[in-house]
Amino acid sequence: MKLYPFALFLFLSQVFVSCGHISKMAEEPVPAFTAIKGIKYTEIKRRFNNGLSFTDQGFQLEPEWNLYFNADDSVRIYSPEKKQYMTYRIFHSHKALFQFAREWIRVKHVSKDSLIFQVMELESRVVMEDLSNITMTLYSDDYIKNVLKTTAEKLKAPSKEDSLFIKYRAIQANSHPDSAFAARNPVVFKSKSKILRVEKIKPALDPYLGFVNRSEEYLYPEYKINISKAYNDFQYSFEARVDHTGKMHFKKFLVPVEPEFLETKTKVAQGIIDVYLRNLLEVTPGNTLGFPHASVVNLHVIGKKISE
Repeated sequence: MKLYPFALFLFLSQVFVSCGHISKMAEEPVPAFTAIKGIKYTEIKRRFNNGLSFTDQGFQLEPEWNLYFNADDSVRIYSPEKKQYMTYRIFHSHKALFQFAREWIRVKHVSKDSLIFQVMELESRVVMEDLSNITMTLYSDDYIKNVLKTTAEKLKAPSKEDSLFIKYRAIQANSHPDSAFAARNPVVFKSKSKILRVEKIKPALDPYLGFVNRSEEYLYPEYKINISKAYNDFQYSFEARVDHTGKMHFKKFLVPVEPEFLETKTKVAQGIIDVYLRNLLEVTPGNTLGFPHASVVNLHVIGKKISE
C-alpha cells in the first residue's frame, strides 16, 4: 500500500500520539498527602490476598493504626502504650513506594474518606511482589461517623470467612494429638495453692516505634511459675501443649539438652506437669474467636526445696 506524503504525516502523527498516550497511562502518579493534611484516619481492615486475616499458625492481622499526615514527608501514628501520637518521617523511594514507621508501603489510594496501603516486602531494596500480600484499609473518622454512621470497633470485627476458617482449624487441632496453633486468647493459668505463683511474661516495648508487638504475646505465650516447698530444687524451661480441655503435655525443652540426659530430663519435666502443675493450677484452654483449641505455651518452672 502506497502512502502519500500528507497521509503518511497523519499516520505517523497518530502513532506518536497513541504511543505517548500509552506511556502516560502506564506511569504511576506519585501520591501526595497535602490534600488530606490533618485528617484523622482509623484502620478498619487488614487482610491477606486470600481475604482472611488469619494464618494457619494462628497469627492474626489486626487493624491497629490511627494516623494523620501533618506534611507530605511526615505522618503521626498513635501509640496506645504511650497514649500519644508519634511522628515518623516519610521516605519516598519511587512511584507509589514509601517507607515510614519501619514499614515499606505502596500507596494504592488516597482520598479524604479513605486510604488503601499495600504492605511491601523488600530484600536488598528489591520488591518481593509474591510476599507483598497484605492490604491495609483506613477510613477517616468523619467518614465512619457521619457517612457510614457506625463505629470503628464494629468495622474491625472479624469476617464470617475468618470465623469459618478458625472453626475448621480448631476442629483439626483438637482431632490430632500433635496438632496446635496459636490461640488469639492464650491459655490462662490460675494458682489453686499458696505454694505456687504464676506470672505471664509480657513482651517488651519497642523503644523506636513506641508499640508493643502484641502478636508475640499470643504467638509465643510465656509464663514463669514458682513452686515453693518442692521435693527438690529444680529449674526447667520447656514447651507444653495445652489441649482444648485444658490438659497439659510436655513437648520439648527450650534450651539444649545433651542427648544422654534427654530421656531422663523429659520424664522429670512430665512429672512436674503431672504432680505440680496439673494439681495446683486451674487451666483455661486458649481460644480464638470463641473456639477453644490446642495451643503451645512456653513455661519456666522453678522449684524450691522444702526448708528443713
